[in-house]
Amino acid sequence: MPTDETEPLHAYTPIIEIGGSGLLSRVDPRTATLLWTSEEDLGEPKPTNVREFNLRELWQLWRRAWRYEIDTIVVYPPTRHPPWHWRPLRSVFHRPIGPWRRFIRLFGIQALRLLPPRMSIIVVDSDDMRTIPRCNAFLLDRCTWYFKRELPIDRWQVFQRTVHPEMPSTRFRKTPRNRQRIEKLRPWAIGLMSDTPTLPPMEFPEKTIGLFVATATNSSTVRPAGLAELRALAARRKDIVIADGRLLHDEFMRTMTQSWLTWSPEGFGWDCIRTYEAASVYSIPVINQPTIVRCRPLLEGVHALHYDADVPGSLTRVVEAALADPERLKRIATAAREHVATHHVTPWRQAEQLLAYRSGLETPPGGISL
Repeated sequence: MPTDETEPLHAYTPIIEIGGSGLLSRVDPRTATLLWTSEEDLGEPKPTNVREFNLRELWQLWRRAWRYEIDTIVVYPPTRHPPWHWRPLRSVFHRPIGPWRRFIRLFGIQALRLLPPRMSIIVVDSDDMRTIPRCNAFLLDRCTWYFKRELPIDRWQVFQRTVHPEMPSTRFRKTPRNRQRIEKLRPWAIGLMSDTPTLPPMEFPEKTIGLFVATATNSSTVRPAGLAELRALAARRKDIVIADGRLLHDEFMRTMTQSWLTWSPEGFGWDCIRTYEAASVYSIPVINQPTIVRCRPLLEGVHALHYDADVPGSLTRVVEAALADPERLKRIATAAREHVATHHVTPWRQAEQLLAYRSGLETPPGGISL
């Protein structure tokens, strides 16, 4: 334990997380410390293993890294803009209290450029965007693995109009440096946030609703198109429940628990928290066909139901066919909850995934043929 109360706690921990969130530091505070770099201030009381990034913390981080006293750095990068962009700068200086502290924090991720190239770095990008901003490209060069939630099926598209001015060209794709970047990309799942590493015990609930629909329509063209189709279906089926207004979370979860199916279409991103919430209470997610590379996915007909969003009537046909076979629905719902409990309870399962890659126990699944 530290003998000097002014000495940073992370000097004694092998894993450093840096960004506006943390996984490993929440799961095991003894072995991981979070350096906070968000525009938002830390609330009180803050955990003992969470420290605000500042110049002193940068010096300690740099010194420990060169002394081989840090095992791994896990980075949660800013989503859209570099720290010198006017948007983050405006958010920092429009508040009168502590603007310079927030200004220094903005450069926490960029400060990783000063660390030795041999450092083991893992990047976790859980943003809705399918591209990697140019300001984060250096992380892709420095890291061992780059986990991305909305990873396009054609991985080259992460560079579209960011690292490359247009769609990445054949010449760009043949460059050894860019091919090495692509090989580092891995899918990431948003998962189901939980205070405990396991889902609470739950008996299979009584189902009184066929399909539950509670979706805002202003985030994706998939949603209003599907909602129009489901309203037509609800006009002739009484077991379709469409919530037009916002529901409190308890009521939302209670209604979903009573439903065989929950519609969970693509929004700003394809991977949606609602998918995992539904599965956790034995309600089968009905999702449009995947448009990203998935991490430990809920499989069609095994854990979820998929429909073709670009085919009129596909959603209706999938819902009606499913509701005609309750026994099959019970099997799928049970498998879906078990799958979420095994692979998608956040931050516990995600922390295990990072540690598996860090230790070399989990190798690239199938590899990428370039």
